[in-house]
Amino acid sequence: MSAFIGPIHYWLYSKIRLVIRREEHVYQKAYEMCGDTAEEIREQAWQTYGEPLPDTDLSELLDPSNIHGWLQRQINVAESREAAFIKGLLDACGSTAEDLIAQAFAECGKLAGEDAKAKGKYDLAAAPGIYTALNDYYLNGMPCDQDDMVVTSEDHRILWETGVCQQEANWKRAGVDSGTMSNFYRAWLKEFVVHANSAFLFRQLADKAAGGPVNRFEIYRTGC
Repeated sequence: MSAFIGPIHYWLYSKIRLVIRREEHVYQKAYEMCGDTAEEIREQAWQTYGEPLPDTDLSELLDPSNIHGWLQRQINVAESREAAFIKGLLDACGSTAEDLIAQAFAECGKLAGEDAKAKGKYDLAAAPGIYTALNDYYLNGMPCDQDDMVVTSEDHRILWETGVCQQEANWKRAGVDSGTMSNFYRAWLKEFVVHANSAFLFRQLADKAAGGPVNRFEIYRTGC
């Protein structure tokens, strides 16, 4: 089967696994806070969307007759299950859960940024290099779905726009508020960037969900 699996499939699978690990991290923190309630909420999400994929090589899981379809389904399942679990926590515990989830996303972003830095394969001294690293960790749809358009690319700053939030359909499927999920994702993105290189920051400059024409994001060197 390995002959049918290319680097891009492993690249995408590794990003799906990061979402699965983030869901687990949210669960561990929630369990410390509310015990059996967190377990019951997770079980409900699992009953709806299935349990997370086992942590094994992609070749043992993937359907070689439908590689694209299998990967697309795993993205939808992982993001929808995580969103459903988060919705359950928010419904049960309100603002306390919201703070905990934001912290969990930030911690996972920090770990991913530190991992990118430790790998030594990216030019993290420049904004475009951080953007490249980010796209190796951040699950943002299938490669063929991408509509990011880089507007400005300089060593000290990269600015890009997108007309679509790739995760939003899965958030809506789970019934969770898109604005709240966007806040959690921004917490992940901010921590990724600053821990890849503490001289840089991430920010969102425009939000289509809030009535803007596009989503606009920026990675920039502080002091510039």
